[in-house]
Amino acid sequence: MRRVLKDTASIYLHCDPTASHYLKLLMDAIYTRKLFRNEIIWAYPPGGKGPKFAFHRKHDVILYFSNSAKPTFNRQFTPLSDYAISKFTKVDEDGRKYKEYRNTTRTYLEDVPGRPVPSVWVDIHSLGQTISSERLGYPTQKPLALMDRIIRASSNEGDTVLDPFCGCGTTVHAAESLGRKWIGIDISKFSTGLIRDRILHNFKYLNGEDIDLRGTPDSVAEARVLARQDPFEFEKWVCGYIGAEGMFREPGERGADGGVDGVLKFFPVREGVKVKPEYAIVQVKGGKVSPDAVKALHETVRRYEATAGVMVCFGDQLGTVENQRVKATFSDVWGSYPVIQGFSVESLLGDEQLDLPLYGYKRRGAMLGL
Repeated sequence: MRRVLKDTASIYLHCDPTASHYLKLLMDAIYTRKLFRNEIIWAYPPGGKGPKFAFHRKHDVILYFSNSAKPTFNRQFTPLSDYAISKFTKVDEDGRKYKEYRNTTRTYLEDVPGRPVPSVWVDIHSLGQTISSERLGYPTQKPLALMDRIIRASSNEGDTVLDPFCGCGTTVHAAESLGRKWIGIDISKFSTGLIRDRILHNFKYLNGEDIDLRGTPDSVAEARVLARQDPFEFEKWVCGYIGAEGMFREPGERGADGGVDGVLKFFPVREGVKVKPEYAIVQVKGGKVSPDAVKALHETVRRYEATAGVMVCFGDQLGTVENQRVKATFSDVWGSYPVIQGFSVESLLGDEQLDLPLYGYKRRGAMLGL
């Protein structure tokens, strides 16, 4: 980043206190100590049980360096407190509130943008502390408010924002909403699919052609190559594309999955009201689908008390799924849905939707209808 960033650019490195002192030394060596701007303390609200022999850790660290002596920086403000506003006790002939300093200097309330944001941030909660509609099931997901503040501070409209470890895409989401260009990079094909759908859902003026997606399948032929060369990456790509979360492991983590490659949450509407979330278990098959695999999916759905199961495979294998699946259905006020269904890679690439309740079906990075 030191080599490719513009002179007006800045870099923000998020870590926890177990690594921040080591990373600070590395950053000093690369950027020089003169380009160090702030150690930002991102503090969480109190709560939870602390360790037995230490103070309760309630913060992460963000190291902020610039790429030159004169970076882009727009000071950020938080709203004035009621107490600060109460100090503006005088009113001029136009009805504007103001206060005076030593009876000589007037300061108008309307001219005060707020309280400058310090290097300790206590007003932005982590997603772990709140029940948030932003959550996409990604373990390192950051709140939009955090990235919004950073992007506003160190860039202007039309500038380019780069996140080289973009996870589920919070940085690029914030950048798009603020009128910045953006580049997101992640090693996980789960992430790239999830980011694409998140952006397309939240910004209706964009379509698939507006996003230059590289390194993931763009056709059925490319999907077959990925499934043959790296079945695990193929599984992650499918789950990310349809918005499936991890259940027994984090998205992208290797290891035993208990027969569950992903989980799709939805909120059926019964008797005119939303009920508690239910879920469909997702299994991904990049090769031949055997009759036993379809029967095993039904057993997995039953064992984990899920509502439905989805077998994602290539179109030429859908016949096996249809012939072997149980024909039972479940319903809500909008209609009936199969307990077990097949969904082809061809349909996935065509942006078709699964036969599940749309009210709350997680698609394109958001809960539809909520």
